Amino acid sequence: MMNILPIASGKGGVGKSNIAANLAINLAQKGKRVVLADMDFGGANLHTLLGLKNNHAGLGNFIYKQTSDFSELLQETGIENLRFIAGDCLYPGTANIDTLTKQKIIRKIHEIDADFVILDLGAGTTFHTLDFYLLTYNSIIVTTPELTSILNAYSFLKAAAFRFFMRQFKARSPERKFIDKYLRESESGMEASFLDMVSRTSAEFRDSDSIAKSIDELKKYRPQVILNQGETTDDLEMAKRLRSLVHKKLGISIDFVGFVRKDSRISLAVASRTPLSISDPECEYVQSIRSAADRILQHTYEYNELNEFTENNMFDNDFSEQTDKDIEVLSTEFSKQYSGE
Repeated sequence: MMNILPIASGKGGVGKSNIAANLAINLAQKGKRVVLADMDFGGANLHTLLGLKNNHAGLGNFIYKQTSDFSELLQETGIENLRFIAGDCLYPGTANIDTLTKQKIIRKIHEIDADFVILDLGAGTTFHTLDFYLLTYNSIIVTTPELTSILNAYSFLKAAAFRFFMRQFKARSPERKFIDKYLRESESGMEASFLDMVSRTSAEFRDSDSIAKSIDELKKYRPQVILNQGETTDDLEMAKRLRSLVHKKLGISIDFVGFVRKDSRISLAVASRTPLSISDPECEYVQSIRSAADRILQHTYEYNELNEFTENNMFDNDFSEQTDKDIEVLSTEFSKQYSGE
């Protein structure tokens, strides 16, 4: 079965594209057939990180109907098991694709013959980014231990949760109109509460089959996080703060699948157009990426039943029993790498 793995970030500058490229390489080196796609509409440059020239048909060619064969976009990278889909850097304005085109791209992505299709999404919370991010229930968000980055990650996850819930209802359905009204009223007052919105919508349409379905879908939603640019295990305290904030405000749980060491050689790798996973595969940065890849291989990035909801608190996915074991494991792993064990 093919796994779709969107990777996003709440803001630029957190190292998302380097994470995506090196993660794709490590999964390929583990024998998985991987396709890495540059989905940063309007700012595609992932080919540079891989050392590829900007002379192959990419998503821009598909969007502007210069090719209808999506397979023509797949290019070899020189790395075994890894192929690449370039973005739209030759086509200004591609970020404004229409809904029909977006749906065509999503359909074509589902048809790719691979074990993993990794989508390197643009930073921020445009509808396009959110819709590609929400192709799976366990999509990854990359953040750093800085407070502003953590808050941006939370803001992204909040926008994704709102979008996730709204998409369960048809555009002109009574439920969607109710949600739209709630959000409009929130714009002029207090911050819109995701939990309050879901609760009020559920109460208003308690007998609706669509509400029951939407709650079932929410039960499956459990994003994953890679904390990048770590320097000490103390940085993992910010991971705990993000987890607590997301649970308190959104009522969902998140899993941490990677804690990646800060490495000054990343900028050199970009300049040399050679990922660290190729130029220095045993460095601590790549070791952290490799560990994240191992954890990712334990998941299925499609429908899943990871979340547990209770009848009395249907938006709380068993957070009371959730521990920080994943963070503790990352801390131990990080300390061993630092000490050279």
